[in-house]
Amino acid sequence: MKRNIIFLIVGCFIIELSFYSYAAQWQDVNFSRPVYLYAGSIPKGIRRSLFKCYIGLALDKRDKLDIYHDIRNPLPLPDNCVDRYQAEDVFEHIEYEELVSVLDEIYRVLKPGGLFRLSVPDYRCDILYNRSLKDSLGNILFDPEGKGRYENGKVVGGGHVWFPTIESVCKLFEASKFFSRSIIHYLHYYDTNGKSITGRIDYSKGHIQRTPDHDKRVRNPYRAMSIVVDAYKKE
Repeated sequence: MKRNIIFLIVGCFIIELSFYSYAAQWQDVNFSRPVYLYAGSIPKGIRRSLFKCYIGLALDKRDKLDIYHDIRNPLPLPDNCVDRYQAEDVFEHIEYEELVSVLDEIYRVLKPGGLFRLSVPDYRCDILYNRSLKDSLGNILFDPEGKGRYENGKVVGGGHVWFPTIESVCKLFEASKFFSRSIIHYLHYYDTNGKSITGRIDYSKGHIQRTPDHDKRVRNPYRAMSIVVDAYKKE
């Protein structure tokens, strides 16, 4: 329970108003029900209803749907207790070298048979590639729509610090505990020849916004925008 205070100035008087808002805590997790975790704050607006059973892991603890947690840190949860973990458009904001330990922690808390659903932008998508700042060889340096700033040859301020392709995502999984102990499905991506691969996504297991099914920018022609991976922990 968090106390919030607002000061109102009315004429010559200052009025203090206080109210309490409830922010979720780890002790609120009910392990008698399926446990679904979502990396980041639960989306706002109409998409919020799509994640009503999820717990957000947010850096800005916002409301009763989110717990304050940096996903780079260990989860204060026992092994094999989470049914589903989803990360959409989050991993690209974390330094690549830190992500194997993040994957291993997700693997640890997943139940046998549990699902980790990952989606990150695929920078072979024409929309993402064309909007990005590149060097003289065509290598991406900065995506201005991924937040942050490009200063002194480096992305700062919370932007995309690496630019995913299927090869870089595969290497992460190959270096993690998921590789030999899970069943991994690469559903959407561009291959090394730039061909769009769009396998069937079961959205009942977690909504993904940046796919041709939900983002009109890649609907015609129907093509991938994100790298989408489903990894099931072996039973």
